[in-house]
Amino acid sequence: MPDSRTEESVVSLHSKVEYENAINLSQHVPAAKSISEMVLDAFHTSKESDQIRELRVAIRQAHDAFDDDKAYELMGQLKQLKDAEASDSAALEDLSSRFSISRILSSFKDDPQFQELVYGLALKVLNQTHQAISNPSASKGKAARAKKEVEVFAISKDGISVTLALRSPRTKPNVDREAFEFLGFSFVGEGDEADLEVETFVDNAGAEQPLTRKSIITALQQQTAFDGYSITQQ
Repeated sequence: MPDSRTEESVVSLHSKVEYENAINLSQHVPAAKSISEMVLDAFHTSKESDQIRELRVAIRQAHDAFDDDKAYELMGQLKQLKDAEASDSAALEDLSSRFSISRILSSFKDDPQFQELVYGLALKVLNQTHQAISNPSASKGKAARAKKEVEVFAISKDGISVTLALRSPRTKPNVDREAFEFLGFSFVGEGDEADLEVETFVDNAGAEQPLTRKSIITALQQQTAFDGYSITQQ
């Protein structure tokens, strides 16, 4: 008897490949791409919770203030929280091994938080689609601008320069692996499956920022991170 979970996984993977191929082509108008990206952003969350990220920042601030007692206390809280989340992850993995994703999602259909997420997303899609259809001239203007070449920046340090292109957020980081590694980030995995080891970087104010091409370029331009590096648009 076919395993429904395996079939769903294959369909999901096939759809992901088709989507990534489509989003990187210019045949879709920018408004359509923006809406699809918005749908994905609603479900792609960081691997770490907001509480863990906030505790990490607080620990760094305690260390900077040489408050060892406070740092030690916060590190204890961080360990407890990570242990609890690890336990939750194990329980979720066990759940996903026994039930299909469609079955799991259907069990949450009446959950208030799940409904807030789904209906909130549906409302955004409704509004964005209405705006795109109601203002076709604006969409055409955006489409014309989208045909321009992708912005490319040169990042330099100690006489060495590499380029970083401001690509679609869905373009895999390993396409610009040289630039990410030049900035000190590491990859895990091999070939096309290689991905960044971390999802965030810390700016000069001690705040965590998402590790994306746009955030890197902004930080370099505003000199809020990556001390010693410079950036110029080509």
